[in-house]
Amino acid sequence: MLLLFPALGAAAVVLLLSLLLRQRSRLPPGPRPYPLLGNLLSLPSRLLHARLHAWVPEYGDLYTIHIGPLQPAVVLSSARALTDVLDKLGRKTSGRPRLIYAGEIMTKKLLYAFMPYGERWRWLRRVTHEGFNIRACEAYYPFQISEASHLVLSLLPSTPTSPTTPNTPESLPEKLKHATAASIWRTLYSGPTLTPADEALVQRVDRISDDVLKAGMPLAHLVDVIPALNRLPSWMAKWKRDGEEWFEETDRFFKSLLQKGRKVEQGENARGFIATTAPSFEKLEVTEQEAAWTAGGLFGAAAETTSATLYFFILAMILHPFVAQTAQKTLEALCASRPPSFADRENLPYITAVVKELLRWRPVAALGLPHVAEEDVEYRGYVIPKGTLLIGNTWSISHDPAFFSSPDTFDPLRFLTAFGEPRTPSPEYHDDTVAYGAGRRICPGRDFANNTLWINVAFLLWAFDFLPGADSEGEVWPNPDRLTDHGLVIHPAPFEYTLRPRRTDLHELLASA
Repeated sequence: MLLLFPALGAAAVVLLLSLLLRQRSRLPPGPRPYPLLGNLLSLPSRLLHARLHAWVPEYGDLYTIHIGPLQPAVVLSSARALTDVLDKLGRKTSGRPRLIYAGEIMTKKLLYAFMPYGERWRWLRRVTHEGFNIRACEAYYPFQISEASHLVLSLLPSTPTSPTTPNTPESLPEKLKHATAASIWRTLYSGPTLTPADEALVQRVDRISDDVLKAGMPLAHLVDVIPALNRLPSWMAKWKRDGEEWFEETDRFFKSLLQKGRKVEQGENARGFIATTAPSFEKLEVTEQEAAWTAGGLFGAAAETTSATLYFFILAMILHPFVAQTAQKTLEALCASRPPSFADRENLPYITAVVKELLRWRPVAALGLPHVAEEDVEYRGYVIPKGTLLIGNTWSISHDPAFFSSPDTFDPLRFLTAFGEPRTPSPEYHDDTVAYGAGRRICPGRDFANNTLWINVAFLLWAFDFLPGADSEGEVWPNPDRLTDHGLVIHPAPFEYTLRPRRTDLHELLASA
């Protein structure tokens, strides 16, 4: 009789596993998983988007990988699959996977990018949309123009007679990060620009962003693969103590930023995000802590992703001088003797096309943030069970040959008609948004980000020629395929470069900005 209970237990386990396997047998096929490990041995810890992209020719634009024995993930690798599953079925596919370390320990469910789909998330997103919708973003134009001007000045030679900038490869990402951080800082808090004395603040935001982006990656922490580890007390788990300490320090920092910003916003000209959305925060009973983390999260995400995209822009212009020269001709025809402005945007479609191609060619959020199915989803004859991860591989989608011939080539003409006018986007591939996610989880700050990119790209093209760097053996050309992994964001590997000012009076033209 005593042997009956273990036998019944074993039978129950076998039955449960057979039911799970039968249900999951209707998932799209993919690489064969190993028992207990799934596909873990085939998934790299860095540049995961590239491994998933390499499987597309073999398994198509819709396939399944297994993260451990019981966690399937469906990879969406085409614009059509992304639109069908995350946009059209958004009511069922807008969840977030449970990120124990990043979402619960490090950020205590306060960073709404990791929040589960629900009422609190909708409220915070509504306030963010209120402050960053396309109309609201017009109020931030002066900040963005001013910081684009400051970026150009920071990249100019130290002496007017020097033909090129003395900047090093290591200093370029720092200058780009400072400029984009200053732009979002002023936009959030209505404050003055960030000076070199504020560099410690920029570096702190950069470290926080880097930590979050790395922690948010699938497979970043063992506790997300084996949730039972979360039951360990902190004294037994150093990783848990580290995460809790990180939260306390970051919580204090974000609250201090909010208080600093509110002191600035006492003036009559306050028009930043925190000032303009304060009534909505109060109406929705958003706590001080939630407001601090909402603003702090926007600060870090905007600075990180925008600066990385501008870094890729400079690389692209070095490698594609004809594109740079074509763009510069359009700028010279319209604003040769003055810097560009947002008022010129409608008359500079080629600049807009350069930005769109930049976001397509090297999307910095190459893998996007995973969604999770909150209900069973039927698609193309398959059944995607509730709880399945949904990974929109932005890299694959933006390099889909069904939409883009020669997808590895940088060609802004993809987004223009034969007459040089903006091309109507495909119903599946929304060229202004694919780089920012999909469905109800799409980045609410995308209009602000597009504006920041556009004005900085226009200023840099107006101010500089882009040339390869040089060493004792001659020119050094950057390699566009060398990438550095920052978790959920990729950067170019550092490269040699030369920026040659196109005018001798740039200091005078930009000094008052």
